[in-house]
Formats: sequence, structure tokens, C-alpha cells
Amino acid sequence: MKPHCLFFLTYFLISSAFASDPVCKNVVERGGSIQIQMNTFSSGECFLSVRNYKAQNLIYRDYMFTKGGDFMVFNSFGQGSNSEDTGAREFYLFPRKTVIPQYKWNVETRQLEVTSVAGNIFYFDYETADVVTISNASVKVASEISRNNRGGVEITNYKGLLLDAGFTKGRAPTEVLSASSLLTDEKGKICKIKNSEVFAKTSDGDVYFKHSDKAFASLLKSRCPQLTFTP
Repeated sequence: MKPHCLFFLTYFLISSAFASDPVCKNVVERGGSIQIQMNTFSSGECFLSVRNYKAQNLIYRDYMFTKGGDFMVFNSFGQGSNSEDTGAREFYLFPRKTVIPQYKWNVETRQLEVTSVAGNIFYFDYETADVVTISNASVKVASEISRNNRGGVEITNYKGLLLDAGFTKGRAPTEVLSASSLLTDEKGKICKIKNSEVFAKTSDGDVYFKHSDKAFASLLKSRCPQLTFTP
């Protein structure tokens, strides 16, 4: 297995602390240039990945949705080391409304429609395998896969609460508990919060979002009172 694939799979195999969900499918399907995989990690958390299976030379952008609310944009920049030639951007969307991410192939529009656990629909183009539209939000996707564009995906105008954990090379941003994430509510108000306040690691080093939506809202009332968030 290529080292980039090992980085990608290793992170997601250790990144959660949820019970197994029996309705999560075990499937791999293709449409256009898109390959999706839906399964559970060893931890039991359901995930849905979207990738361009036609990408070559280890230069590509992949996407991952999880039951915990994570939307990860993973970049591979070439055939070098993980620390230099991979990078990840993470977003969490709140409130979380559904149990697991879902998907639907839309043959007429030639798009894959993925519904996140926050209820947003992410539309992926059949040919590029990139997200082109998100319901209740705006998204801008760079055509170039570059070390200098923070994963190449920016989400704005989200009608809810958006946590942007930023971009790091060689590992997932939320692994860095000493770093901070930006919270933006639907009115555009912003609050910076330490990753250690919302994420935690198990004794094995696994990273997970440590609050229910209700507990998160309670924390924000004292920590970020300017934000509007109703779970």
C-alpha cells in the first residue's frame, strides 16, 4: 500500500469514539470518475469517502464524512513523504441532525449527492469528483491541488455553526490539541477556540470531538457568548 494511503486510512481508523451503527452499509461504488466507500472504522464509527479513482501520480484530493460530523479534505501532492506530500483540512458542521452520512447518485445531473449528519447536501461532479455546491452554505474549490491553498476548499455562509480546524501537512489538524479552530455562526460572528477544549485523545492517541451538541452549546454560552447556536 502507498504511504499516502496508509496516512489516510490510519487517521480514520483511530479518529473516533462512537458505537457501531448497524444501518451503516459496507459498499464500494463507482459513477463517472467518482468512487465512494461506505463502511465502519475499527472503532465502529460510520464513514463515507469520496475519491477520484482516475487520479494519477499520487496527486489528488479526497473527501471524507463521518458520523461525528467531520468533513475532511485530504490532499496528496506527489510521491514524497507523508510529512511533506500530504495535507488535510477539517470542518465540523453543527447541529448534527442525522445518524450517519447518506448518499445518492443523480444520473440526470451527473452528480453524487452526499447528505452530512448536519443535513447539508454536498454535490460532487461526476467528472472532477470535486464538491461543487453545498446546500445552506457556499463553497469555493480550487482546481489546482497545491500545498499553498489550505486544501483547496473554503466553506462560507453556512446556515448553522461551522468549526474550521484549518490545514496541516502530514496529519489531521485536530490532532494538534495545542492549536486553535475557528467557529463561525450563521450571522458571521467568529470565535477562536482551543482544540483541547473541544477535542480529546484516548490513551491510544485517538482524536474525537468530546461534546454532544447540547453540551457544546452549553460550553459556547460561556466561552463564545457572541455566537448563536441552537442544537
